[in-house]
Amino acid sequence: MKIPKTLIAVTLLGATSIAGAQINIPNPPLPGASRDTAVRLMVTNEMMIDRQIQRWIRVHYPGWNSEPHEFQDIGEERYAVVYITSPNNPGRRVYFRVYRSQTESNNDF
Repeated sequence: MKIPKTLIAVTLLGATSIAGAQINIPNPPLPGASRDTAVRLMVTNEMMIDRQIQRWIRVHYPGWNSEPHEFQDIGEERYAVVYITSPNNPGRRVYFRVYRSQTESNNDF
């Protein structure tokens, strides 16, 4: 049984467009890219906030520079927001949700 060349070509062209669509699927949101995806920090004092933020940035964004964090209070929630930059990338904000205790963190769920 011979398969016509046209049928093979149409099938392959159709498969190519489907494969291209799968490649263009957007990545899931980056951790810390917004308040909804904020990185969770459990801290007991202000000094720990800075250390944990700097450690997280060094691990997840090696070679990036960061400005000092700024706090944003939204209702009962507190966020530390850091602006990071890199020579070859556009700058971005990273959001950290600051918790004072384990029980505060459990109230979110």
